[in-house]
Amino acid sequence: MKRTTQVLVLAGLGMASGFTFAAPGYVSNNTGTMTRTGYGDCLHTNRWSIPNAIAECDPEIVAQRDGINVAAVEVVVQTEKPIHLEADTLFGFDSAKLTGDGKALLDDLLQNLTAATLKEEKIQVRGYTDRIGDDEYNLRLSKRRAAAVRDYLVSKGVVPTFIEMEGFGEADPIVDCKGVRGARLIDCLAPNRRAEIEISAMEVVDTDVKEETKPIPMKEPAK
Repeated sequence: MKRTTQVLVLAGLGMASGFTFAAPGYVSNNTGTMTRTGYGDCLHTNRWSIPNAIAECDPEIVAQRDGINVAAVEVVVQTEKPIHLEADTLFGFDSAKLTGDGKALLDDLLQNLTAATLKEEKIQVRGYTDRIGDDEYNLRLSKRRAAAVRDYLVSKGVVPTFIEMEGFGEADPIVDCKGVRGARLIDCLAPNRRAEIEISAMEVVDTDVKEETKPIPMKEPAK
């Protein structure tokens, strides 16, 4: 059987609250119900593997693993619920310089990356601002912030060609805060000031053959 897997791993704040891991490799809520994507797929953690598959979430994989004769299928799996890194944590106001807290968040992300086993990996870094200010200025700021995240990952050993970076300015807002003004508006629009980091991989696996994996590529240390 061939399995096509798309893995999405985004790091941010507050992810652990309200989530548990009742079945190894799966995310569930506080009541024990499996957490699912908008397509109905169970969410996997980055520790999920074929031996951990359960019939409730991955019946085709379980059937193949346990030797049941089933037709070949493609399975799309999302491993983590997407969340965002708020720019107010990563950067100072109107700045593209990473804060100490921002660097600590990226260090946590890197620690998870080096433990991952993906194929054809790619990191996408996307920067966004709120709607306050000039459109062109906000677009430039979002690009500088995305570049700062990329440069920090590279400085920690991630291969530069592994990273795609883009800034979108005030596009794709999470909140609109209609009717809010002044200092309250700045606070209200905080979710729109964000950086998104997405790690994805497309993987085709023949489960009749031992699955081979490789770590995310890191640059060789200087000698």
